[in-house]
Amino acid sequence: MSGSSDPARGAAVRHVQRAGGQVAALGGMIAARRPFAEVAQQLLAARGSLDSLLVRLVEIELDDCLPAAATRGEVDELLRTALGRSAPARATRRQPRARHGSSRTPIGGPTPP
Repeated sequence: MSGSSDPARGAAVRHVQRAGGQVAALGGMIAARRPFAEVAQQLLAARGSLDSLLVRLVEIELDDCLPAAATRGEVDELLRTALGRSAPARATRRQPRARHGSSRTPIGGPTPP
């Protein structure tokens, strides 16, 4: 994975921070003897957030590794099936960026300096 200046990676970092907050809240809820239903709901929300983070990170990696949109779509569908997700793939994808020092040219030509 490349630097955190990439907007998708920055969004992933913020996603981790939100998920961490959800997990941290669980300890306080348990210590405060909150009703089981509330604790379970928070736990399921945190787990769902982590599942979504995994999908987000896989999408970032696919965008970096697979230049053909059709190939990314096929792999994306296989991953969603494997993870038990029925949600459709994203409607649009960002153009892959060449990693710093990479000789690969993104679709549409070289990246401007």
